[in-house]
Amino acid sequence: MPLQFSRTTRSLASNSSRPALVAWVVAFACLGAWLWWFAFGGVTVYEISRKARLEVKQSPHTVAPPMAGKLAVSNLVMGNMVKAGDLLVELDSGPDRLRLQEEEARLDAYPPRVAALRKEIEALQAGARAPEAGAAVDFAQDNERRLSEESKAGGVAQIEALRAQSESRKLDAARDALTVDVRRVELDARTRAQQSQVQIESLKRTAVSLEGEMSAVQATVSRLRLEIERHRVRAPVGGRLGDVLQLKPGTYVAEGQRLATIIPGGELVVIAELNPATALGRVRTGQTARLRLDGFPWAQYGTLEARVLRVAGEVRDNALRVELSVRPNPELDALMQHGMPGSVEIALERVAPAVLVLRAAGQLGAGAPRPVSGGPGQ
Repeated sequence: MPLQFSRTTRSLASNSSRPALVAWVVAFACLGAWLWWFAFGGVTVYEISRKARLEVKQSPHTVAPPMAGKLAVSNLVMGNMVKAGDLLVELDSGPDRLRLQEEEARLDAYPPRVAALRKEIEALQAGARAPEAGAAVDFAQDNERRLSEESKAGGVAQIEALRAQSESRKLDAARDALTVDVRRVELDARTRAQQSQVQIESLKRTAVSLEGEMSAVQATVSRLRLEIERHRVRAPVGGRLGDVLQLKPGTYVAEGQRLATIIPGGELVVIAELNPATALGRVRTGQTARLRLDGFPWAQYGTLEARVLRVAGEVRDNALRVELSVRPNPELDALMQHGMPGSVEIALERVAPAVLVLRAAGQLGAGAPRPVSGGPGQ
């Protein structure tokens, strides 16, 4: 027994407390580092979207007819590329086309009729200016003057003078007759001029009426052409037909019915919907984010870096809309398409863990039921 006790005493004397002291020092150092990190460290706070999807920067356009009718022509094929102005759908417009042909035939007949009236008016205006009828009177007066001068000068014989006198009297009588004829001719000319003027005014009124009818027919033709054009649905922008409703000619199409969707080309952006209770006022333009696509595992393809572009000012359908730009990724750029779903994590801020604990405690306290004071009768 004394021998065993002496060995135990020597083993206890040889056993040192240094390893335990080192362990305690390491433990206290780790605890101190953790407390420092807990109080002064930084943790990134993320806001995770309810849902997100890739969309082209220019909004997709819906193809819908402005009126109801039967489908006559359809050029809608899913995946086809279209240009702005291409004919996509045409509705039946048979009655309007027949009416347009009738009005165009009427319109073609108006210009020749108006031109004929204008020529007739010009001819009447030229014929209304009758020439003067006083040439015979001038001749008689000149002959009488000449014979009187020769008779006074004695340049002719007596018989010749008597003959000249007799001839002068005949000329006087002729002059009077010519004067009466001139007056009658002038009166007839004025009467014909008045009749021509009345006829010219009547033709002018007819021409103006025809021109008015022609203008009305032109307006009807323009209206019918616009009405026929309304039966044609053209591509508002260039792009790819992403969603197409399969219809056969003869199918009745309702007004405003969506027949297809055109997805324009261009840069892709991320549209995320966030919880407004936690995101409104905290998500701001310029914040960094990460995008994870559901169809491409992030462990293999990684995540896409993004940045907040715009934040909606109002809540719609209990969701806050946020637009983000995506940094190019060589591995995914060729695979990214409009409509791909995913999720977005937006970095809001970096705070200490202690602040997060205090916030959580405050939220738990605010969410705890409050005791009701007062008795049952109050």
